Amino acid sequence: MSSKPWIIIITHGTFGEELKRSAELIIGELEDVYCFSLLEGMESKTLIEYIDARLTDAPRDSIFLTDLFGGTPSNIGAYFSKRDGYSVICGVNLPMLIEAQTRRSLGEWEGIEDKIIEFGAEGIRNITKIIKERKGSAC
Repeated sequence: MSSKPWIIIITHGTFGEELKRSAELIIGELEDVYCFSLLEGMESKTLIEYIDARLTDAPRDSIFLTDLFGGTPSNIGAYFSKRDGYSVICGVNLPMLIEAQTRRSLGEWEGIEDKIIEFGAEGIRNITKIIKERKGSAC
């Protein structure tokens, strides 16, 4: 069993797999990050079985990142949260995944949920507004 917590990503389609690949372009290979995709026509039960089979070796402080609140991937994460006590955060984006990996590699996992959410939200910016504000202050 791995001593470090796992990061488990569940998304509609292959979004999670692509998110992981994008993060690896920036910070290098991500170990113990597992992506599960809800594909068209797939039943929730099937995806739960895939995830359950993989979780047999997962540390209990592992975390689930899902895409859409109220969507099937998040509901599946909630199932594992209720059953096994895993933390689940929805709304996954690239900054959240990078922050989770960075904190995990530094051994700063305690209270990670709030830090991941904060970092993810800070990455959402209106660039057009920022540019306009900077132009206005340059005068």
